[in-house]
Amino acid sequence: MGLIMEDELKVSKDLLKTITVDTRVKILKALEERQMTASELSRLLKKHVTTISEHLEILRKSNLVERIERPGRKWVYYKLTREGKKVLHPESYRWIAILALSFLIFSSLYFVMTVDAYPGQMFYGIKRAREKFLLALIRGNVERARKHLELAEERLKEAKWLASEGKLKELKEILREYKNELREARREIEVARKKKKVVTSVLEQLSESTPKHISILQNILVKTGRKREVLEALNESFETYEASIEELRNLTKRPYTPLLKQV
Repeated sequence: MGLIMEDELKVSKDLLKTITVDTRVKILKALEERQMTASELSRLLKKHVTTISEHLEILRKSNLVERIERPGRKWVYYKLTREGKKVLHPESYRWIAILALSFLIFSSLYFVMTVDAYPGQMFYGIKRAREKFLLALIRGNVERARKHLELAEERLKEAKWLASEGKLKELKEILREYKNELREARREIEVARKKKKVVTSVLEQLSESTPKHISILQNILVKTGRKREVLEALNESFETYEASIEELRNLTKRPYTPLLKQV
């Protein structure tokens, strides 16, 4: 560690010595415009060509300029290197570095914010925190109801995975959360109705989604046996389905007919 720092310090000192000479800075600025020979630089800066050549050699050794020898031509041209450009415009490269770092940070955040995970897996806690954050951003009751329904379906997906993995303890907790999300969806719909908001579309979404939930829960029931928590989740799904059908009947005066019977 100490040797590395000493080497870096030595490089910095050498570079500082190189660019603190006024003529060398002028050479760098001239080469920023275009490639030039030592003779051209000599005429431009009104310095003897030997002096210019000496400065160019020092700049070359510091990796600030490079020689370009073209086949068939006797003239040797010099051009600014990437390091030379950094010396002249450090702020530009600083911004590039900042932008690159920002891109990496935001890419990492995007990955974390979109990654899918199941209970007990890495990033699951972040996934749940993300869900809470996004829910907190939603203000309208109807949209909050939709979000709770979406979260109920996410919990159900996790329940299906837990059942396949035989993780019954975690399954019990996830099914409890599934029921809570359904209840919250219904509660938000009720609040929206009291506020005279249109809730028909979200009720239809609820009535279309819950039969799918019931099908998944029935499969979980087969895998796990008639576990009490699975039966309770099934009953919650049936109750939500029937309540949404009844509310749709009352709101639209249309003959919605229940397609399911309670287990």
